[in-house]
Formats: sequence, C-alpha cells, structure tokens
Amino acid sequence: MVDQTGCISFASTRVEAMFGHVPSDLTGEPLSILIPERYKDLHAGRLDRFISNPIPRMMGTGLDLRGLRKDGSEFQVEISLSPHRTDDGMVVVAAIRDVEVAKRLQELLLGELHHRVKNMLATVISITSQSLRTAQSLEEGRSAVASRLVALGRAHDLLLESKWLGAKLSDIIHDAIEPFDSQDVRRFVVQHTPVQIASEVVLPLTMSLNELCTNAVKYGALSTATGRIDITSTVDDKAQRLKLTWTESGGPAVREPSRPSFGTRLINGLADQLHGKVRLKYEPTGLVYELDIPLARSPGA
Repeated sequence: MVDQTGCISFASTRVEAMFGHVPSDLTGEPLSILIPERYKDLHAGRLDRFISNPIPRMMGTGLDLRGLRKDGSEFQVEISLSPHRTDDGMVVVAAIRDVEVAKRLQELLLGELHHRVKNMLATVISITSQSLRTAQSLEEGRSAVASRLVALGRAHDLLLESKWLGAKLSDIIHDAIEPFDSQDVRRFVVQHTPVQIASEVVLPLTMSLNELCTNAVKYGALSTATGRIDITSTVDDKAQRLKLTWTESGGPAVREPSRPSFGTRLINGLADQLHGKVRLKYEPTGLVYELDIPLARSPGA
C-alpha cells in the first residue's frame, strides 16, 4: 500500500518471498526501492498520472516491467493499481505478480485441467458405450446413461463446493441416495460416521452408490413398497481403512446372476480404482455390498 507521496505504508508477508525484504523494513520507503534504477523515473511519472486520475488499472500494460529483489536480481512483474480513499487521504494498493511464477502456475493448472477433462471424457465414453451395449432397448440404454452421468455431475458439484479438497462421507452418501429416496416413507437408514473422504475417492464412491441404487430400483429392495436399505460404515483408525456396508431387505428374493452385468463390473472396477476390495453377497433376504478401502493412500498413488 502506497501513500500519495509514493512511500510504502504497508507490505504483506508475500513481499519477503517475492523481493527478499522483511515487510516492516519497507514501511516509509519509496516504492522505487522495488524497481530497477533505469525504470525509476518512468515509474514515478506513471504513479503521478495515476494519482491525478485514480482509476483501477494495470500499470504499463504491454510493457516489460521489472521488479528488483533485495539481492539485486531482477524479475518480470505485472502490477495492478487500485485507489482507496481513507481519512488520511487516498492510498494506492499495488498488487504485484511474478510473471514467471504466474506462467508456471497457469501451465500447471492447464495441465491439471487437461488431465481431468481427458479422464472425464474417457469415463463418459466408457459409461455410454457399455450402457448401450448391455441395454435391452434404446430407452433402457438412454436411462442408464442419463442416471450414470447425473451421478457424475452430482459428485463434481460436491467436489466444487469443497474446492476439490474432498468431502464428508455423510454428504457423499446423501447426495447419492437422495434421488432414490422418498420424503413420505424413508427407504434408507444411514449410520453417519464422521470421516473426511479424499477428493480422489469421491467420484468412484458416488458412482458405486449410484449403481447400487439403480440396481435396487430394478431388481432389489427399492423395487417393492416394503424394501429398505441400511448403510453402515466403520473406520479402522490404526489401519486407516474405511469399511462401508450396504444391506438390502424387504425386497424380492435375489439370486446370484449367471454372469456379471456391466453394473457389477463397474462396481468392481471402481473398487480397484480405490485400491480397495469389494464383496457382493446375494443373500435370500437381499443384496449385501461390502467395500473396504484405504483412507490414507491416494488412488493415484
């Protein structure tokens, strides 16, 4: 923050990382202490023009601006100026960015975005082709694709809300089962375990729960008015593992299929992504799904 005389009245802790100066040492110093000698007159003129016409702007747009570190080295910068009126007069807030660092960060973000988009497109292609291949009719295929893609969207909404830092297990379960539950007669009984799930786990877990819900509507507990589903979870703190159990009851008698469906293969594949183990038990009273996954290990590790 610079006063009308061009002197620094405040500097954030980022100044030390960028310029090498302790912030308190800059208080009262002219802003030109951070600018190479050959640019000081030019900078003073720009600052005077800004003070006379204080409109938020980028300083020296299109020019090669340089910052001066305490050790004498230089680096390319971008500076944006914003005027603020105080009781003591107008001050100028100067936000300074290291261009090279910004470029590296941009490249990193673009690379991460490219990676995520490619993975998402591969997932969508796989879901669409497999859903249509195993469907008995075009409408059944359309419905299966729509359900799975909506589940993908819900998982991404949850991740966006948490800034991709993960999500609570209770939120993941609630978002996955909410479209299949009834406000009048609750079909799900969920034991809430307070545990934070890593961002890499949110998508596969949501997709697994969506697949179980869809299967329950077609063949299991949700296909009758009396069926219900119990979802329990436990955490082994010592082993850093999560065990989630899905138990159906009150629906029609179930039998183990003669061959695994795409949904079953998808559930097993998602468990593999999580470096976990899944067990499907076709009990006469209903399907039981058991998932055992590590909490500490990232699926991408």
